[in-house]
Amino acid sequence: MAGYTRQDLANNISNGNVIDADDLDNEFNAIDAAFNNSTGHVHDGTAENGAPITVLGPVQDIVATATLLRPKTTNVVSLGTDALRYKDLFLEGNADVDGTVNVQGATTLQDSLAVTSNVTVGGNLTVTGSATIAGNLTFGDAATDTVSFAADVNSNLLPAADDTYDLGAVGAEWRNLYIDGTANIDTAAVDTLNAATAVITSADINGGTIDNTAIGVTSASTGNFTNVDILGNATVTGTLGVTSTATLASVDINSGAIDGTVIGATSAAAGTFTNVDVSGDITVGGTINATVTGVSSEATKLATARTISLAGDVSGAADFDGSSNITITTVIADDSHNHTIANVDGLQAALDAKPDGLSDLGVTALSTELNYVDGVTSNIQTQLDTKLSSVDLSSYTGDVDITGELLVDSYNETFAAVTSSSNATTINCEAGNVFTHTLSENTTFTFSNPPSSGTAYGFSLKVTQDAGASGYTVTWPAAVDWPRGTTPTLTSTASAVDQFVFYTHDGGTTWYGFLAGQDLG
Repeated sequence: MAGYTRQDLANNISNGNVIDADDLDNEFNAIDAAFNNSTGHVHDGTAENGAPITVLGPVQDIVATATLLRPKTTNVVSLGTDALRYKDLFLEGNADVDGTVNVQGATTLQDSLAVTSNVTVGGNLTVTGSATIAGNLTFGDAATDTVSFAADVNSNLLPAADDTYDLGAVGAEWRNLYIDGTANIDTAAVDTLNAATAVITSADINGGTIDNTAIGVTSASTGNFTNVDILGNATVTGTLGVTSTATLASVDINSGAIDGTVIGATSAAAGTFTNVDVSGDITVGGTINATVTGVSSEATKLATARTISLAGDVSGAADFDGSSNITITTVIADDSHNHTIANVDGLQAALDAKPDGLSDLGVTALSTELNYVDGVTSNIQTQLDTKLSSVDLSSYTGDVDITGELLVDSYNETFAAVTSSSNATTINCEAGNVFTHTLSENTTFTFSNPPSSGTAYGFSLKVTQDAGASGYTVTWPAAVDWPRGTTPTLTSTASAVDQFVFYTHDGGTTWYGFLAGQDLG
């Protein structure tokens, strides 16, 4: 590529000489050629092409040599910015980074990666080879994070401190535990234990069964049992509480109490008792030597009279002490039971004599006509006069259809303000006939809920520009027909008022629009 070479070898361009235009043209053309973007000089160090550029930047921040591209000062110049980034980075050797490496895309390392500081991974980290981590490991920062193992554990799994950390928790329990060796557990709360041999120092078993196991083989034990089947002898040094059935061939009970148990239920038994409380019958085959307190079946009179009372459909009461019979006077409650017509003498004949319908009473009105006065309790004309004299439509919210003329002294209309949202404004025709809107943005109007075709409806609209003279514009519905097809232009000055009138008679298919006044101030 061409560099710059002096063209005026005769030195015609010098002080005191008449300078010819050709000489100047030749010099300027040579300079232009030297700076041509494709054929100009290249600073490659060859003749007329300039020396190589070894420093770049406004203060020579970047230095380039034959083997190195470096900053002039350490930790000052950045390679790219957060908004303007280089595309790909290709390194054949090592990358020595003192700060943080933030990688947002996928990273593939074909050789070893040595990191002496921290590594933060914002996405997923996938290691296809072996990973050796010499320091501590923290997995997750919340209970919603999980750790999944697809591989087997090839070492002991030991806690950092004895008797400190749990394996599972209440509501987050492991399912099955498979152990081929010995389980050394200080205290175990087990729902179901199936073990060939287990040496348990202390156990709290709250359910299930203990099968084919002797309790208290080495040393005596205590316990509460639902059912106890004893094949040999049982020595009880404390209290034996039996709530079900116990069959004992021979029992020597020297103290305590026998509660809720029939003695001699199968065969008669003899005994000497201090106190006997009997709630049922006593059958005595011999002699009772005792003082009896209570009630005897041979008594002729109650010690305390009792009242016998009847309840339900029949009420009544009388005192009874057992000395004689009693008579109870009863009262039958009203509507407490039913009788058939045949059980009441003369009822059927009385009913037969009654009129069969309204015609027997001389009434000629139909049932539909009678229903018109259903609920009327006084003179109908009087009620109508009262209603009409107190009609109040001040809070009536429905429609009123009048087929005749409506003559009023005066009437008022609602002055309804409408606002815009997201450049849209809706005029609800059922909300009034006079509307106002102050512009706060460019807006498109929609006229909703006009009456059906055949009913005329009109409304007026006051449009006010904002106080800042923003010159907001309005887009009218496509159904609006303006005089001569020309849409009026809004006044754009601050707080200017333009007044419009619209009406339709075909359900809003066509709206006739008129500019009633403009720039009203």
